[in-house]
Amino acid sequence: MEFTDSSSVPRPSDHMSSPTISRQDREVLTESAKAGMRNAYAPRSGFPVGAAVLTFHGNVYQGCNVESVISGLGTCAERCAIDHAVAHGEYCFRAMLVTSRLENPIRPCGACLQYINEFAQIGKDDIVIFMVGATGKVARSSIWEMLPGGFGPKDLGLDLSRYVKNNSEGLSED
Repeated sequence: MEFTDSSSVPRPSDHMSSPTISRQDREVLTESAKAGMRNAYAPRSGFPVGAAVLTFHGNVYQGCNVESVISGLGTCAERCAIDHAVAHGEYCFRAMLVTSRLENPIRPCGACLQYINEFAQIGKDDIVIFMVGATGKVARSSIWEMLPGGFGPKDLGLDLSRYVKNNSEGLSED
């Protein structure tokens, strides 16, 4: 069996930089994620998290963590925000923001990074990830920085064209 070094496999990020997100869009994402955090259902952990995604069409969808008394049945805020957008027929994202009540920014978990990566492959573009702490500290990264060489539907040769809707229409960048 022969293995290929995943660092040698060309990724879309090898040919482009992360999208530029305007300050206004980041402020909208922040307010939306904070509103989502206020709606979190976290009876077990008492740790609400909010997230929001910005689509190629300029729409923002919020999400929050939703726990269950059955361990493992909960949903992270990041996946909730993506699912909210998908329920509205949007599959391609420019940015995501995640926030909590902790002073320092929190990172998406590994499962969320995998989920975000799949949608980056649909949009054929890196997704900027902002992580915002309760006191306003901001960390900025991207899905392809946080999950380099991530596995996704393109690796299986899947046709994702039905999920790509007018991605050439997008945001104006500052």
